[in-house]
Amino acid sequence: MKNDYYEIAYNNLLYLQATLGLPFYNDIVVLAQQVAEKMLKSVVERVSAESIPLMHSHNLRALYDSVRVQYKEPALDRGALSMLKDYYFDAKYPGENFVTVTKEECAECLETMYQVIEYVHAVRRELNLECYELVKQFLAD
Repeated sequence: MKNDYYEIAYNNLLYLQATLGLPFYNDIVVLAQQVAEKMLKSVVERVSAESIPLMHSHNLRALYDSVRVQYKEPALDRGALSMLKDYYFDAKYPGENFVTVTKEECAECLETMYQVIEYVHAVRRELNLECYELVKQFLAD
C-alpha cells in the first residue's frame, strides 16, 4: 500500500467490503464515510488551490465542491454527502446525537460511497491517475 489518500481509501474499501456480512451497521457507515472522504481528498490535493485547509476537513460537501469547480460530471447529491458526513460523528461517538444505524440507512450510505468513488475515478482518469477496479458489494440479504 502506498502512502497516499487513494491507496488508503482503497484499502479501507476492501476492509469495509470484507465486513458486509456482519450486522455492525454503525461501523460500516463510519468506514463508508472515511472511504468517501479519502477518495475525495485524493483529488482535492491535486486540483484545489484551497487544498491545505480542506485536507483537515471531514466536510464531504466542501471537498466535493472544491473539485466540482473544474470537474462537474458525474454530479453527486450534496444532501447525500451531508448525510454520510453526519453519520461519521453520530454513529461513532456517544452523546445526544448518537444514532443506531439501520440496515436500510447503511445501504443508502454504501450507495453514496460508491457514487463518490465513481466520481473520483472520473476525475482521476481526466488527470491521468491510476484507478483500481471498482467491484460494488452491498449488504447481504
